[in-house]
Amino acid sequence: MVTYLPRSAWRARPPNDGPGNLTVSRVQGTVIHWPGTGSTSVIHSQAAVASALRGWQNYHMDDRGWSDIAYQVAVDQAGRAWTLRGLRTQSGANGNADLNERYGAILLVLVTGEQPTAALKATTRAVIADFRTIFPRGTAIRPHSAVRPGGTDCPGPAARAALARGEFTPGHVEDDLPYTQAQLRAMMQAEIEEYMRRFWAAPTGTGTAIRKQLNRIEASVARAAISEDNGLDQPLVPAPEPQPDGELPADDAEVPESGKDPEPLPASDAQK
Repeated sequence: MVTYLPRSAWRARPPNDGPGNLTVSRVQGTVIHWPGTGSTSVIHSQAAVASALRGWQNYHMDDRGWSDIAYQVAVDQAGRAWTLRGLRTQSGANGNADLNERYGAILLVLVTGEQPTAALKATTRAVIADFRTIFPRGTAIRPHSAVRPGGTDCPGPAARAALARGEFTPGHVEDDLPYTQAQLRAMMQAEIEEYMRRFWAAPTGTGTAIRKQLNRIEASVARAAISEDNGLDQPLVPAPEPQPDGELPADDAEVPESGKDPEPLPASDAQK
């Protein structure tokens, strides 16, 4: 069910005597409309929509002599649903009395060149579902241009195209998704691969910095393991360099000069 803003939300005037409620057995479906102002100035905020609805009601009642604003419900780009005449009350928008008895009338608050948002389409689907609950035979969804005698551009090319794609039909699940599931999966895979490339391969990537840090940690751990295996807390002291003859000198020994024998000890010392 849709939450409908009441007539008081747009400060509607009380209606004059009108045609009354629709007859359930006669209703065939819903007709989609737009204001058709020719303006490109968007009507998005709640205050702007309320003001526009009052202006259209004044035009319909004062200039056209109708009992009320012509449509049953309005849906704006933010997905708000506005009570106009109400779903049960016969509209004055479809072109003649017969059409108004056979079809409801939903106003899309769109301006020239504007595409309907996902929110607008979702709420419109929900409003049509509510309409079908009240009028089970009223399953048709038609643009105003398809029913109005004499023709019209209503509800504009963007809404007609969305309607033709089934985007106002209750149960539609691919709203605003112009790609197939296979295409979406391929795009997601490409995004993942690009992310991984930037993360791990790029010189400034986060993964590159992490890898460098891990390498430093691994090297530090390896050095610590070598020190532990040798029973040392400090790195090993380098071995002394070999002498020219390739032999290491004994500790505290005097190395004789080349070609000379060591001097003999004194006799007294030799006998000790």
